[in-house]
Amino acid sequence: MIRGVTTQTRPLRADAERNRKRLLDAAVEVFAEQGLEASTAEIARRAGVGQGTVFRRFPTKDDLVAAIVVDRLGEITETASELLADPPRDGGVLAFMAELARIHVRDRGLIEAVNGTKALADPAVHDAHGALMDVLEQHVKADREAGLVRADIGAFDVMALSKAVASACEPGIATASWKRYLAVVAAGLQPTDEKLPGRAPTRAQLDRALAELSAGSPSS
Repeated sequence: MIRGVTTQTRPLRADAERNRKRLLDAAVEVFAEQGLEASTAEIARRAGVGQGTVFRRFPTKDDLVAAIVVDRLGEITETASELLADPPRDGGVLAFMAELARIHVRDRGLIEAVNGTKALADPAVHDAHGALMDVLEQHVKADREAGLVRADIGAFDVMALSKAVASACEPGIATASWKRYLAVVAAGLQPTDEKLPGRAPTRAQLDRALAELSAGSPSS
C-alpha cells in the first residue's frame, strides 16, 4: 500500500480493479477464441498492457485461469440464485442446463478450464464451485418435490449432464445443436419408477480426489 494522503487510496484501488477487469475480459475473449493454449502475450495485447503487467497480477497462466473461473462461477451462481427466486414453469434444473450451454458457446476456454480437475484444486475455484453446487442442489430438490425430475437424480448428475449437452457446442458444430440434446436429456429426467444404476459422486468424494491431486498422488 502507498503511504501518504489517505484520500488517494480509493482511486488507486478503483484503478487497480478496472485494470484487473480489463485483463480478465481480454483473457476471456482470447481463451474463448483460441482455447487455453492461447499466449499470454496476446492477452496482454488485447488488454492494452505490457506482458509484465499480466505476470505481476497473475504469476502463472493457471492463476489467470483460476481468476476467470471464479468470476464466471460467481455469475452462474447469481443467475441460478435468481432462478430459485422465480423458477420457470419447467423447473430450475433445465433452465440451469440451458444457461451452462449458452456460456459454453460464449466462453469455450472457460469450459475447458472448469472441466479440468486441476482448476478445482485451486482453493478460490473450489469455494466458488461449492457455492454453485449449493444452489444447484436446491434446484434439484425443488424440482424433485414438484415432480419435474426423477427422484434419484442429484446435483452432480445435473452438472455431468450439463457438460455432456454443452459438448454439442464444440467448434465446427452448430451452436444451436445443444437445444436438441437438452431436449433428449429432459426426456430422460422425467419422473419414473425405474431406478438409475449406481450412485452419483458425492461432494466428499470430489474433495478427497482433489486432496489427492494436490498432494500429487493419483486418484483411485
